[in-house]
Amino acid sequence: MFELLFLLLPVAVGYGWFMGRNSVKQKKQHAKDSLSVKYSTGLNYLLSNQQDKAMDYLLEALEVEDDTVEAHFAMANLFRRRGELDRALKVHEYLVRQPMLSDKEKQQAVFELGRDFYSAGLYDRAEKMFAKLLKSTMYGNKSLTYLLHIYQSTKDWDQGVALEKSVVKSKDKKLRHVLANFYCELASIAIAKDEYIKELELLQKALELDPKSSRANLLMAQVFENTEQFNNACRCYKEIFLQDQEFFPDVIDKMQNCYQRSDHSDEYYPFIKQVYDKSGSTSALIKYLDFVIDTQSKKKAEEYLLSALNRRPTIRGFKHFIKMQLNEQGTDASSQSLDVIKELVAAYLNIKPRYSCRNCGFNSTVHYWSCPSCHDWEQLKPVRGLEGE
Repeated sequence: MFELLFLLLPVAVGYGWFMGRNSVKQKKQHAKDSLSVKYSTGLNYLLSNQQDKAMDYLLEALEVEDDTVEAHFAMANLFRRRGELDRALKVHEYLVRQPMLSDKEKQQAVFELGRDFYSAGLYDRAEKMFAKLLKSTMYGNKSLTYLLHIYQSTKDWDQGVALEKSVVKSKDKKLRHVLANFYCELASIAIAKDEYIKELELLQKALELDPKSSRANLLMAQVFENTEQFNNACRCYKEIFLQDQEFFPDVIDKMQNCYQRSDHSDEYYPFIKQVYDKSGSTSALIKYLDFVIDTQSKKKAEEYLLSALNRRPTIRGFKHFIKMQLNEQGTDASSQSLDVIKELVAAYLNIKPRYSCRNCGFNSTVHYWSCPSCHDWEQLKPVRGLEGE
C-alpha cells in the first residue's frame, strides 16, 4: 500500500505543476484578452471622434510599469504641444496617483502636472505642484523659476521675496535678477507712500541680490532726490552708466537736473563727454553741445556735431542740426524750408519705436521694466543705430 502511494506521489506532483502552469497561462491570456479589448475599444472611440472616452480606455490599457512610464510622458507631451491641455492633465494626474513610480518618475510627473496647470492659467494649482519640488535636486530650480513667473503674473511680490533663501541657495544669477526686480516693485509702492526707511531697505536688498540692477539705482536716486540728498543721487546716476550704458540715455535729463542742485554742478558736462566718448550716445552728444556753445561758440558746436554725424549718423542728431540752423536763420524762405524738414523728421521719429527688448526684439514707444512680450526684466532699452541712439 505504502509502495503504491510512493509511486503515485511523483504523478501527483507532476499533475499539480501542470495544472498550476495552465492556470497561470489562462490568467495571462485573460489579461491579454482584456487588454486587447480595452485597446480596441479605445481605438474605436478615437476613430469615432469620442476622444475623452478613448483616453479613459487607452490609459487603462497602458498599464503603468517600468517600460511604459516614458510612453505616458510622451503621450502627455504630445497632447500639450497640440494645445490639448485637458488630456495632458488627465495623463499626468493618472501618473501622479500611481504608487509604483520611482521618486525620480514621481517628481517628473508632479513637475509636468504643474506645467499643465501653469499653461492652463490655473496658477493656484500650479503653485502647489511646484512648491512640492523646491527641495528637489533635479526640479528645484525649474520649479523656483515657474513660481517666480506665477508671482510676477499675479503681481504677488511679497510671495516672491519669501522665496529669497531658495533663490540665493540656487546661485542662479537670472533668478537673483528677477527677485531684485520684485524688491524694486515693492520699493516703488513704498516710494508712493513716502516710507523712506522701507524704501532704502528694499532697494539695498535689490542691489545685494543684483549689483548690476540699473533700476534699483534709478529708484535709489529718486529716493535721494525726494529727500534733497543730491550728491548721493548723482552718485547713483553715475552707477547706472557703469551698470548699463545702453539704458543710460534715459536718465541724462534727470541727472542734469540733479547735478544743477548738487555741490558738484561743474562735474556734469565732463562726465557727459566721457559718456559720449565711450558709448557714442546721441543724447549725450546733444547735451554736450550745450556745453560747447557756452564755453566756445555756436560755430564750434556745429562743427563738432557735423564731425560726429559723419562718423556715426543718426536721425536724432540730424534733427538737432536742423534746429541749430533754424536758430541762426531769420524768417526767410530757407528758414521756412528748414522748419518743414524739422517737422517731417520729428513726425518720422514719433512713429518709430523708442525702445527695443534686447531679449526678444519687442518694440515700444514707451518704457516697461518687464517686457510685455517675453516678460524678462530690464531688457527694454533705447533703440541703437540710425533711428535711435
